[in-house]
Amino acid sequence: MTTVWFDKVKACVGWGLADRARIAKLRRCLDPGCGELIQALAEQLAQFKDAQSLMSNARYVQRLHAVLHEWLTGLLAGTFDDEHVKARWAFGQRLLEVDLSFEDVILLENLTRMQLSDVAQEQMDESPQAMLAAVNSLNKALCLDLTLIHNGYLQVREGEMERAILDRFLAITGFSRTLFENLAEAREWTQMEVQSASVP
Repeated sequence: MTTVWFDKVKACVGWGLADRARIAKLRRCLDPGCGELIQALAEQLAQFKDAQSLMSNARYVQRLHAVLHEWLTGLLAGTFDDEHVKARWAFGQRLLEVDLSFEDVILLENLTRMQLSDVAQEQMDESPQAMLAAVNSLNKALCLDLTLIHNGYLQVREGEMERAILDRFLAITGFSRTLFENLAEAREWTQMEVQSASVP
């Protein structure tokens, strides 16, 4: 992922400093009840995954809460600067390590949208127009965050698929992995030489 590409994404959704300020205000409203929200999200996610029995496992719950806390606080950081982008992209890559699918993240996005919209209405003393702007900024942040996480997740998933296909190919053909890697490296060198020769 390139910074230029993500800048285009931000421009597309219309993300600006006003949105960043609204998300920061929403996060301050949520701080006292952050643990309650994470607990609610964990229970809803466990129900979706038919994993209610695991909620009695303290280590599982601790790991799930840690992931949800990182997801929620990252979302509400709302900076979307270079460091934030890298962190969220890396978080997307770690989803597979904690047995969360991208479908789970889509569910979390929608559950969190509902929960945070309720928090905004209950705790933010704003006019109806300001409330609408705050919810709009939340939707923008969710869109940007989902884009970053999706890119990181896809790279890991595609890497796993490539390794599975390669393992299948090697099993069928009887090629050794070393031979395959040497052939692939030789092909890359050949392509580089052709490209260099074509440059005037």
